[in-house]
Amino acid sequence: MRRVVVHMQSTLNGCIANAQGTFWQPFPWGDPEQARINEVFRAADTIVLSRVMYEAIVPWWEIVAAGQVPDDVPEVSATFQEFAGILSGLRKVVISRTWPATDERPVINGDVVAELQHLKAQEGEADILLAAAPETLGPVISTPGLVDEYVLPVHPAVLASGPQLFGQLTTDLALALVDATSFDGGVVVLRYQVVAP
Repeated sequence: MRRVVVHMQSTLNGCIANAQGTFWQPFPWGDPEQARINEVFRAADTIVLSRVMYEAIVPWWEIVAAGQVPDDVPEVSATFQEFAGILSGLRKVVISRTWPATDERPVINGDVVAELQHLKAQEGEADILLAAAPETLGPVISTPGLVDEYVLPVHPAVLASGPQLFGQLTTDLALALVDATSFDGGVVVLRYQVVAP
C-alpha cells in the first residue's frame, strides 16, 4: 500500500496563507530548507493539488524546469533547479470541478476521498503528495487510514487571520513525530506519522 503525505507550509498558529490568500512575511526560505523538501519530493511519484494550488505552484516551477528564471526572482539556485526537475517528473493530479482532464493532467472532480483511496491502492511504493486548501483537506484528513504522514514546514510567524491547515478537521488525530529539522532562518520542518486509532 502506498502512502499519502500531506505537505503544506504553515505559520506557528497553523495558517497556510494570510487573509489575502498569499504567503506571510517574513518567509525565510532558502537552499537549506528547500534541500530538505527535495528529499520529501524525491520519495514520491505523484502530487495531488487543488486547482488553486496547481495554478500557484506548477507554472512557476515549469519555467524553472525549462532552464529559465521567473520574472519575480533575480536568480534560481541549483537547489531550486533540482526541485523544479523533481516536480516536473511527478504525475500531477488536480482537484477541480471545472477543469477538463488531460492525459498529462488527470482531474478529480468528484469524491476526493474515494479517488485518493484508489490512488493509494495502486501498485508501487512511491509516496503520493497532497497539497490543498482546508475545505478540500478536511474530509481527507478526517478519514481514518487515508493520510499516513504530514510534512509541515512551520514558519516563525503568527497570523491574526487566514485559512487554518486543520480548520475543517472533524475528528481527532494522534501523531508521532519522526523528524524535526530546524534552520537558521527560523523554519522548522516537522514530519509526523499518523498513529492508527
